[in-house]
Order: sequence, then structure tokens, then C-alpha cells
Amino acid sequence: MPAPSATLPAGARPYNALLCAMMAVISAAGAWFMRIAAIYYGIPVGFQDIVVAGVHPNGVPIKKNFTGLTYLDEGLSFLVTAFLSGSAGWNEAAYWQQFHFLLQFTTIVAITTLEACRERHQRSWLKYTALFAFLYQNIGGAVMMPLWAIVLFKVSGPNTYFQSGRTIPVPYARMLLPAYLVICLLPTIAMFIPGQSITSLQSVVAFWQLFPVLVNLPFWIASFFISSQSTTGKAKTADIPHLKIFYNSLLGINIVIHFITMYKIASYEDPMVTYSRVFIPDTAFFKTSMAEGVHWIFQWDWLLTALVYLIPAMVTIFDIFRLVPDIDDDSAGDKLFKGIYGVLALTVLGGPGAALAAIWGWREEQMVVMEERAEKEKAKKGL
Repeated sequence: MPAPSATLPAGARPYNALLCAMMAVISAAGAWFMRIAAIYYGIPVGFQDIVVAGVHPNGVPIKKNFTGLTYLDEGLSFLVTAFLSGSAGWNEAAYWQQFHFLLQFTTIVAITTLEACRERHQRSWLKYTALFAFLYQNIGGAVMMPLWAIVLFKVSGPNTYFQSGRTIPVPYARMLLPAYLVICLLPTIAMFIPGQSITSLQSVVAFWQLFPVLVNLPFWIASFFISSQSTTGKAKTADIPHLKIFYNSLLGINIVIHFITMYKIASYEDPMVTYSRVFIPDTAFFKTSMAEGVHWIFQWDWLLTALVYLIPAMVTIFDIFRLVPDIDDDSAGDKLFKGIYGVLALTVLGGPGAALAAIWGWREEQMVVMEERAEKEKAKKGL
């Protein structure tokens, strides 16, 4: 293995413009399948009429009052109606698709929150997670999350990105896991708890629509008490123990979610609850009912959003091997293959959320190494 180099290569990530274009195509595909195609094909069938009538096809009344704010309640009622056939278990294939999708979606919400706290992102659009959250809750994750990835790729493209500013202030680092568990994960789990009244479930689903914005609240409050000065010395890595716990928790939670989903689907004898029916969009069913139309849209949402977990994870591996070449003495082609294989293996083990959490945790450790090497190089030059 070659001797470690204290110097990060100059330049920028190769093909970064192509990566950004790829994310733009994914976002456009999300807009097509979730919005344009839905209008073109007239799905979900009868959705607007059902919302206006105020009652689901099975006779369950649609709850209209959640906050007392008319315009907000109208929007929440619309969204709750779309989610309910899955979360209530009226359509079991949709239930397990939503279970897997929405619980693993909390991982990318957690990662975007973390990146918003990073020192070097305080002057970038990555800081404004509430804006992204508002848009993806109303437009769709498959439309908005690729745009977040474009911002990430643009910001992290130059190699100088990895020289400084990695640190997350310790108060933020400590808050990440509790905020994730209480504001993200628990409300999402609550959507799938059996036995609750349908009225209570509609309230839970309505609250869930707000959590990606609410998760920013404790960090916003804490920002008034945290210095805006860059961290120096040993304090630069004081966040690492907290981040390790955070990443490992995300990894474990996603593996459990993935295992439960795969096991439960496999245990069904109903031909309408199979892996393909749960996860793969099929136009043979999407106009048979409102629930099937919503399920088709959600399937596309998860398939396209998952790419925003996997592609950045693969790019991260490529970046680390490129910037820390002594980490592995294999050829560039072998490193790339190992990266792709690693991400796919993690996806099989624990879903896209597990792959993202594991690779991001490894990324954090390697960014510490890169910053240390950059500092040593500056010291040698007397800067």
C-alpha cells in the first residue's frame, strides 16, 4: 500500500455536471409520474370527488378539522386522504409499501438535518431544510430530494470542500438523535400501529405531514446560543462520538424496518401482497380504485427517491477513494466496483436507508482524516 499523502489532490470531482444532470432527470421523472402522468391518466380514480364528498369509498368519514386553521386543515385533509388507505391497512400492499418507504424516508430527513448543521454549509442552500421539507411534503420526495442532491453535489464538487468546515457544533450533534427519534421516527411508527380508531389515525397522519418542518425547531432555538465562529483545535472532532451513535442508530433502525417488511410480505399467501405488488408500479391495477392509484404514485415516489440515497452513497465512496488513495491499494476500477457492490449489499441487507446511513457514517470518519491532512499541509507551508 502506498504511503499516506498529507496533500489532498487539487481540482474537483470528475463528471460532477453529469451527476447533477442525472439528479435533474430523476426530479423530472418524479414530476412526470407523481403529477403529470397522474393528471393524464386520471388517477387516483375519483380522488377529488371523494375529498369533496367527505367520505372514503368504504364509508369512513374524512376528517376535516385538525388545527382550526381553515386553509391548513384543507391541505392536511387532502394529504391524509391520500395516505389513509395504506396506513389504515385497507390496502395491504399499500400498507407495507408505505411502512417501508415512510420509515426509511426518515433517514434522509435526518441526514439533511445533519448536513444543515455542518459549519461549511451555513452559507449554502443545504441549510434551509424546512424549505425542502415543505416542498417535498406537498410536491413529492421524488421531485424535491434530487434537487437537494444537486445542491450537495455542487457544494461538495471542489476538492477544497473537504479541507475544512466538517464539524457539527456539539450541541447540534447531541440533539440529532433525540430529535430524530421523537419528531421523526415515533410519529411515523404511530401511523402503522394497529387497533387505533380511524379518527385518531387521521390526526396522526396529519401531524406526520408536519414533522419534516418541526424537526428543525429545536435546532433553530439552539442556534441562538451557539457561536457562529469556526471550531478549532480538539473541539473540531468533539462531535464525532455523538455522530457515531447517530449513524449507527440509523443503520440499526433501517435494518429492522427492512427485515420486518420483507418478512411480513413473504409470509402472505394473498397473491395481491407480493414483493412486486408492494414495490413495483403496475398500470394493470392503477385505475381499479382510488387506493390503487395512490399506491402507484407512492411506488414511483419511493423508487425514485431511493436513487437519491444510493447515488450519493456511491459518489461518496468514489470521492473517498479518490481523495484518500492510500485507504486501498486496488486499481481505480476495482475501487469503483467495490463501492457499487458495497452500496447494493447494504441495500439488500437493510434497504436504501441502511446504505445511506452506513456510507455517511464512514464518510464522516474519512472527512476527519482529510481535514487533518489539509491542516498538516498548511502547517508545513507556514500558512
